Amino acid sequence: MKKLIAHRKTNGWNTSTLIFISLTFMVIWLPFVRSIFDGDSYVWGTNFFGLELAGRGISLDFLFLLVQVAFYFLVMYSFYWLSNRILFYILLGLWYLNSFGNLLVYMLLQDDVMFHGDTLNVHISLFWIVIPLSIIALFLVYNVIVKDMKSENVSIKWNKKNNIYLLLILGPIPIQAILLASGEPHGITDQIGVIISILQCFLIPLILVPRKSKAQ
Repeated sequence: MKKLIAHRKTNGWNTSTLIFISLTFMVIWLPFVRSIFDGDSYVWGTNFFGLELAGRGISLDFLFLLVQVAFYFLVMYSFYWLSNRILFYILLGLWYLNSFGNLLVYMLLQDDVMFHGDTLNVHISLFWIVIPLSIIALFLVYNVIVKDMKSENVSIKWNKKNNIYLLLILGPIPIQAILLASGEPHGITDQIGVIISILQCFLIPLILVPRKSKAQ
């Protein structure tokens, strides 16, 4: 099997932007994981550019979450491993529209934007958070693109270090399945499973960081 090749080295702008992407990824990853492992006991809902989507377990609207997870993985992958850098810039712009464009449109339609997390009893008004975050995100996207256009091509192979991070970060998924599928809804097992899933959101980009092997 041909090894993946990274075409860029990591830098501060990429790292900061990936943290931002992880923050927005959380509202997709959590319902995705819980819909699979919690089943019909878990209900999620969201608004996507005026379209109301909701589901209980694996339903038709779950396809939205599936597509979103695939999109987010593609965006994170494209930072370093996509040879077509123009396509990377387009994906980065689509992420911004997908996340903050959607929230800004929703704010025009509603009086408030709320994030609800019943398991951890988190209910946050995002109205005064979305605008400054959208400005910061746009600033990061701009600087990532400018930095990337000036960067030299490199050739760093996917290696054992990446596989180790992959195992450490995604390896707990069977444990999450047990925690979320067992016990009372919103109970201690659910809470532990949710916390692990949140941590995964911010750690998944570490899998994709190019790391030179000793041979390289």
